[in-house]
Amino acid sequence: MVQIIQICRLIGMPLLKPLILAFFILWHFSVTIVLANSGSYIAGQFAEKEGDFKNASYYYIDLISRGDSEREIITRSIIYAALAGNFEIATAISRKIDDLQLNYPVTNLIIFAEAVKKRERSEILRAFERHKKNFPEIFKIVTEFWILIIDNKKDEAFRLINSISIKNEAQLQIINYNQLLAYVYFNEYEQAKTLYENMEFSNFLFDSESALALVQYFHKFKESEVSESIMSKARSASDNAYYIQALKNKLTKGGVSDDIRITPYKQIAEVFFRWSQSIQQGEENIINKSFYLSLASFADPNSSFLKFNLATILSDTGNYGLSKEILDNFSNDDVFFMDSIVENSFAIEQLESNDSALKYIQQFIIDGYANARLLKTYGSLQRSMSLFQEAIKSYTRAIEVAKRETYTEAIWPILFLRGISFERSKNWALAESDFISALELSPDQPQVLNYMGYSLLERKEKLDLALKMIILAAEKSPDSYHIIDSLGWAYYKKGDFGKALLYLEKAMEIESTDPIVNDHLGDVLWMLGRKREAKFQWKKSLSFNPESVDQKNTEDKLKFGLNVR
Repeated sequence: MVQIIQICRLIGMPLLKPLILAFFILWHFSVTIVLANSGSYIAGQFAEKEGDFKNASYYYIDLISRGDSEREIITRSIIYAALAGNFEIATAISRKIDDLQLNYPVTNLIIFAEAVKKRERSEILRAFERHKKNFPEIFKIVTEFWILIIDNKKDEAFRLINSISIKNEAQLQIINYNQLLAYVYFNEYEQAKTLYENMEFSNFLFDSESALALVQYFHKFKESEVSESIMSKARSASDNAYYIQALKNKLTKGGVSDDIRITPYKQIAEVFFRWSQSIQQGEENIINKSFYLSLASFADPNSSFLKFNLATILSDTGNYGLSKEILDNFSNDDVFFMDSIVENSFAIEQLESNDSALKYIQQFIIDGYANARLLKTYGSLQRSMSLFQEAIKSYTRAIEVAKRETYTEAIWPILFLRGISFERSKNWALAESDFISALELSPDQPQVLNYMGYSLLERKEKLDLALKMIILAAEKSPDSYHIIDSLGWAYYKKGDFGKALLYLEKAMEIESTDPIVNDHLGDVLWMLGRKREAKFQWKKSLSFNPESVDQKNTEDKLKFGLNVR
């Protein structure tokens, strides 16, 4: 009873309510209480459905404060408190649940992450032994490896990791990668260099803070070839983020990032990050993915890499306010500073307006922070506001800077975006030139193939080439409704209405609320003599807020039929 009162005091519950809560907890949460139907429950469910982590946390914790002891409500209150960054509440609830010896996997993970954060050696050992059954097998082995190192049992750690039964290539690479990190941690340079040069490592392993530590380590030993190789893998894995370039610039000037290093505690935190990476993409998995990433950042609060990745996934889930809270705190000497500005501009765009985001980035450019990534983002904001000439100038500057930075992987997307701006400015010759240049740098890139192919269709030029480009784009990206729509439209332009219908209906299956897809499907149905269905699709198209020029076109078709074209 005292334990329940303590937890409620920690999170601000009145004393009477913990007595109610205690009654249900002592019954192991076997009764679903009436409050589950309260306004807070409904509001919590709605916030959860909307992906609003902060409000979901607020309402589920409110339910607990009013006596709700349902197991699922308590679990959700912990998860959403963690996702909202309120680990004080998440850990308080988790510790009291743990004291009652009730088996909640989510509380076990919170307690273990807290021990790693505090670097409490004995507590880490105790928490892991008690809760390791909640870890997937490969992550359990890696965690135990680093815990043995914390416990000064280096030889035992290496015997463990060398004795496990490897089930697949991915597991082998994870084991080898952690051995590599351990060699670096113990400053066993020759073993580290030999292992890296003689083992195959997939790029995805280098999307991590430990990879940046490896770059710094080998750079220190003048191993430029190894350092450049790791940097290349990290750059490829990081989807052209700027921090790799920022680290390279810092190392070239003789600087180092003291926070980027390999320690057993950091590597255990990285296990949570790897866990988040292992979760398949999908709306139903985004909460788990976000939760494990929040655990990683909680366990290693000084890691800019983990903070930035957490901010990014919060933005991806629509939690722009939470994302901005993290991004506002990056210092200008952090290698993630430029990336934080770019990501913050997306949050500001959603929370305020395009104009606010534009002014936000503009000030950094005025202050001299004119790198390729920042200029590209600035151009894209201008393009989204139909400031096409200004966007062209920004993209041109971005290309020039990317060339100076020898960052060739970043150039083709900027050429592509500049080409779109030229096309929207009615300058097809320069647009086509940029699209071709982008394809020379990134052959068969589906977005470029699709945009150029679709543009040719609309211009009624080189229809055979346009169809070939879009077919290739669809092969490269079969789940893109934009590309499948283009393929259907290509067959429509060729007069093959049967094939056009097939692909446009497939595009509708993927995304039924796009105004262009609905409009195109209406055109095909009209040409097949199914005029009532065509008008239905055109009306649907108008309900999804098409651009003004497309709206006028669709409205004319509803009045006069397709003869207006």
